[in-house]
Amino acid sequence: MSKTTITFWSGLQTIGGNIAEIRYGNARVIFDFGLVYNPSTSFVHKATGRSDRYVLDLLKIGAIPAIDGIYAREDLKDNVFNFKKPIAYEDFKMNTGIFISHLHLDHMGVIDTVASTIPIYMSNGSKQLYQVLNKINEGLMRERDVTGINYQDSIKIGDIIVTPFQTDHDIYGSMAMLISTPDLKVVYSGDIRMHGQHPEYNKAWLEKLLDINIDLLLMEGTAFHPNLTEKTKIPLVETETEIAQVIKREIINHNRLVLFNIYHRNIDRLNNFIKTGKQCERTIVLELKTAYIADQFAEVTDFAIFVPNDSKESDWNQNILEKYPRVTIEQINATPNKYLLQNSFDNIADLLDLDVSGSIYLHSNGMPLGEFDPNYQILLSFLKQFQIEYKSFNVSGHATQEDILQLIEDIKPKLLVPWHSHYPELMKPLDPNQAVFLPRKNKKYFFDNGQLIEV
Repeated sequence: MSKTTITFWSGLQTIGGNIAEIRYGNARVIFDFGLVYNPSTSFVHKATGRSDRYVLDLLKIGAIPAIDGIYAREDLKDNVFNFKKPIAYEDFKMNTGIFISHLHLDHMGVIDTVASTIPIYMSNGSKQLYQVLNKINEGLMRERDVTGINYQDSIKIGDIIVTPFQTDHDIYGSMAMLISTPDLKVVYSGDIRMHGQHPEYNKAWLEKLLDINIDLLLMEGTAFHPNLTEKTKIPLVETETEIAQVIKREIINHNRLVLFNIYHRNIDRLNNFIKTGKQCERTIVLELKTAYIADQFAEVTDFAIFVPNDSKESDWNQNILEKYPRVTIEQINATPNKYLLQNSFDNIADLLDLDVSGSIYLHSNGMPLGEFDPNYQILLSFLKQFQIEYKSFNVSGHATQEDILQLIEDIKPKLLVPWHSHYPELMKPLDPNQAVFLPRKNKKYFFDNGQLIEV
């Protein structure tokens, strides 16, 4: 008789890189297929002349797990020194489907390594954003088809049923999943927050779970950290809905150029900056790639486009350049107090051509995110050299500790598995009788009497 097993391939004691596999009979689903942020191994993505060894390189440095039946024979064909290859997809007969919770790279950054015949599912919203990112050259190393699905429409892989639910995270199209097998019900939260623009999304799927006895809950725990002080726990802006009010106060009280740096996959944040610029009677000026995203997703498209002197037209940006007004360096320098100008880190050299005297730089979850990124100190040093005032207005994409614990209390799983956290052991449920388990990487378990038992 078949029994469900679960294997955690990645995402334990790290933030990101979630990859888990649920198997029943001759079918399996794998949910999320992302990268753990690691500057020491990111060179593989930039290496030239090695595209034919892309999958093998990532396997050898441990950036992707050696799961049998996932990678195409063609991608594994070369000889590799001192490394045991996984079994190729063509030589491993199993009905497989991969489900992606959202489009942050730590959840989907290596789906382009998966054999092209394995279906990859994501919400229709995520698929739409995925296609736009490919268009503006922010896609993955290799092209990969994906399948869009409707929220709450179940997908069946053998005897395994996956039902996606819309969630609120700081990216368009995110989802949680209910994975049902004949003998197990598992909820994977994905990344989630209750202080975002749409808490109603989360409340809706939690209500759907009220009548279901959940065996296993895989809950993200990014917010759990031993060194959280009262100062770090209270940011300048605590919710997504507050951010428009706070940046509006900053802009109104400033009489020079205002610069901002956001993560443009966060459509809510993009909307807030566009609307605020309009309310402050400043022309909001977007970089070309962000303008393309805004054209597809933003609620308000009252913006202009920044065109550096050395910019070139390409297939994807030609229509955008014709559709929206352009703003030049000379125009901004003539009246800097009239503009709210986007400047991402990749384009920081553009500031050398601008009159940035007395400017402020609003950093709102744009890259680099923080001190863990080597580029963060470069950004601060650059701004300091030109006496540009730096202000951080981050709103986390992840639920607070208090909200996570309440979610666990509401779902009441038989067993809780904290992951997507450097410190999963710090996740202590409100109910002292709530069972918690910390699995080990690459180990297979089956569920029995409220426990995960290693096979």
